[in-house]
Amino acid sequence: MVVVRQDGGDSRRRRKRGLECDGKVRVCCKRQFYVNFKDIGWNDWIIAPPGYHANYCEGECPSHVASITGSMLSFHSTVISHYRMRGHSPFQNLRSCCVPTRLRAMSMLYHNEEHKIIKKDIQNMIVEECGCS
Repeated sequence: MVVVRQDGGDSRRRRKRGLECDGKVRVCCKRQFYVNFKDIGWNDWIIAPPGYHANYCEGECPSHVASITGSMLSFHSTVISHYRMRGHSPFQNLRSCCVPTRLRAMSMLYHNEEHKIIKKDIQNMIVEECGCS
C-alpha cells in the first residue's frame, strides 16, 4: 500500500492581492471610494454606518494581462480569452473588462418598511480585489 500526501505549502505565504490604483497604474486595479449615505439620500433609513468604503474597479485589460493566470475572474473567462486571442468568432470583438473578483459583506443597521430596526450582513458590498473578465 502506498500513501501519497500532498503538502499544502507554506501556510504563512501571503495571498496574491489585486493591484491598488495609485495614479500611475493603468491596468485593472481597485480604486478606493467612500460612499456617504447622506450624499445619496439614504441616511433617512440607514442608521449605521453613516457610510463605507465601497471601492470600485477601473483600468485596462490588455490581452497580455488578461491571459495571466490568477488575474482572470474565472476559468470560463480564461477559455473565452484564449479563443479571443486566436481570432475565433464570435469572440474576436469581445474585450476583457476590469471587474470585482472578490467582494466582502458589511453589517448594517436600518429601518425596514414596517419601521422596525434591522441588523443585517449585506453581501457583496465592498470590493476587495479586481481582475480582468
